[in-house]
Amino acid sequence: MKRVRVLRIITRLNIGGPAIHTVLLTAQIDQSIFQTKLVAGEIQKHEYDMGYFAKKYNVDPFYITGLKRDISFSRDIFSIFKLYRIMRTYKPDIIHTHTAKAGFVGRIAGFLAGIKIIIHTFHGNIFSGYFNKLKSSFFIKLEKVLSLISTKIIALSKQQKRELIDLKIAKCNKISIIQLGFDFNNILPSSSDKNKFKSRYNIPENSKLIGIIGRLTHIKNHDLFIQIAERLLDKYDNIYFPIIGDGELKDELQESINNRGLHKYVFITGFIKDLKPVYADLDAVVLTSLNEGTPVAIIESMAALKLVCCTDVGGISDFIENGVDGFYFDKYIPDPFVDFLSNWIENPSSYKDIPTKASKKAIETFNESRLIKDIENLYLECLKHQ
Repeated sequence: MKRVRVLRIITRLNIGGPAIHTVLLTAQIDQSIFQTKLVAGEIQKHEYDMGYFAKKYNVDPFYITGLKRDISFSRDIFSIFKLYRIMRTYKPDIIHTHTAKAGFVGRIAGFLAGIKIIIHTFHGNIFSGYFNKLKSSFFIKLEKVLSLISTKIIALSKQQKRELIDLKIAKCNKISIIQLGFDFNNILPSSSDKNKFKSRYNIPENSKLIGIIGRLTHIKNHDLFIQIAERLLDKYDNIYFPIIGDGELKDELQESINNRGLHKYVFITGFIKDLKPVYADLDAVVLTSLNEGTPVAIIESMAALKLVCCTDVGGISDFIENGVDGFYFDKYIPDPFVDFLSNWIENPSSYKDIPTKASKKAIETFNESRLIKDIENLYLECLKHQ
């Protein structure tokens, strides 16, 4: 039986959920039925390459020089042409694009190459928090056009599907919800990981750690995290606030920390490849983002038995039951976070069952086996109706 050829395209394999998602799909999909080729563009300055993750799963991506996240008419035309040539040679039965730029150049190339099944996954969206109103309006119109040449659109959550329908990007019957899936063995710590992170940063073993994990970029809104830390440090000592990640705002955030006199307790670690010691020592994880798809760091934190509190963005309210297995707030101000974390610090026993419930839900809902099966079923359904 001839295997189904899938060409998977992602803008770049930088640190984050989309890279993990695409590598796992490429590596773990049923090889007796599907043959998958992964194509990726270039990472940007201040970003870290997850090529090591692809190597771990024996995935060998084909890289296109010039395919980048930022907009460039000449580079984008080149990327479309290059992808078109790859498609004419590889002759995929299915094209599956991930993230915005890959979705743009990949779907156009697929249409020009006459590929019958074109699928796109929205890992987040660029319609809020990234650009001004005029640019956002342009990208919404562009996505409406691209949806016309898409066989299926994948949303990661119910909330994201509602947003796509409300913006009239695609009709309900064209959008399928397939949640993320993870190999949690990559992040769940063991007893031997305990206190390694604290020791590395000279943090007392009896201290509390409240952290944030993610790229140091505008959309993650780290300034709010620093405000929360400042307010809590006015009330408590022996609490530390690691900012785990790297990005273009590193220097700006470090300056803000220094100017506020918080450098003893609030610190930027840079990118950390092995997160097991991090999750072994963190007590709580905060997400302050202005916009998200489905935040990987929060799912991982829940699986690792951490207390989580977030802004109510993206698919957060679809998988966190507020007050039961996590907490979220609908305002981008420090007050609700500070009030909640203060109560947790002063009354820890009131929250002792929440991380256990969160871990159970995260591992059951977001396991990689379910993700692979959902994607395989979608591909086969599309093939049946082509």
